[in-house]
Amino acid sequence: MLLSILILQVREDPYKPDSLNMRIAKRLRLPTPCFGITISGRYAYLSSLRKIYVVDISKPDSLYLAATIPTTNIPLGLATYGKYLYVGHGYKGLSVFDISNPDIAREIYTLSMPDTTMEVLRRGKYLYLTVGDSGFAIVSISNPSRPRLVSITKAKGFVRGITVRGRYAYVTAGREGLKVYNISNPRRPRLVGGFKTEGFAIGVDVEKNFAYVTLGRKGIDILDISDPTNIKEFRLAKGPGDALNARTINGLIYVAFGYGGVSVVDPINKVEVARYKPPKYRGDYVFDIMVKGRYVFAASRNGMVVYEILK
Repeated sequence: MLLSILILQVREDPYKPDSLNMRIAKRLRLPTPCFGITISGRYAYLSSLRKIYVVDISKPDSLYLAATIPTTNIPLGLATYGKYLYVGHGYKGLSVFDISNPDIAREIYTLSMPDTTMEVLRRGKYLYLTVGDSGFAIVSISNPSRPRLVSITKAKGFVRGITVRGRYAYVTAGREGLKVYNISNPRRPRLVGGFKTEGFAIGVDVEKNFAYVTLGRKGIDILDISDPTNIKEFRLAKGPGDALNARTINGLIYVAFGYGGVSVVDPINKVEVARYKPPKYRGDYVFDIMVKGRYVFAASRNGMVVYEILK
């Protein structure tokens, strides 16, 4: 009887992480929560409350804060191009920072948007911005220091996430699910397909014939997009927490699961490859992730967390 009680206590221990082929390589606690992350060269840029943290990640198990860039509004999405950092700057729109020297980085230009600017995605000489109820914007960076608005496309629903593959933009539109636009003509994107997901569509990534749409508590909707005009659900998958953002690389999907930490899944074969669900007392809440080699870099409520995949 005593043995049974001890086993039960171990299973319910809130201080023990739930891990599979993954470990924490390093935690870097920062003064304020981090919501978004992008990586360029040796630096990770993390959006926070009226500031952007610049972290040197050249040695993932020995991080250090290289600089803190003050902002005039809450930064959300981040993207880089050369010496420029493009920031989804909330109600301010799109802001451009010169980061040639992170210690003295400064805002050099702002392009106004009709609504709160959130995600920023760069593909070649274009930026793709999500602007909530106003849809999504396409911006030219032919002149990187002075972005130029090309088009704003209204989409039914609240547009939060976006990714681009080839001539298609895949847009998450809240309760309206996933929308697909042909962007061959950036001035006039054309809606070609969509799928109304079971939950509120937050983030999206695409690889080959599948789109992976994060739905918070509802999990991840895996959609067959081999024909963008006739999207079909492949399956709905759940995980250890709220699915907030996902990255797909070489057939694997890496998911930021909020309190559930990080999970790596082979979605086609339905096999979890690795995971790290932190102990409850740590309070890690993973909002966003980037993947580089065997490391997963996470923007967390407590700062930055680096996970190492062991096999």
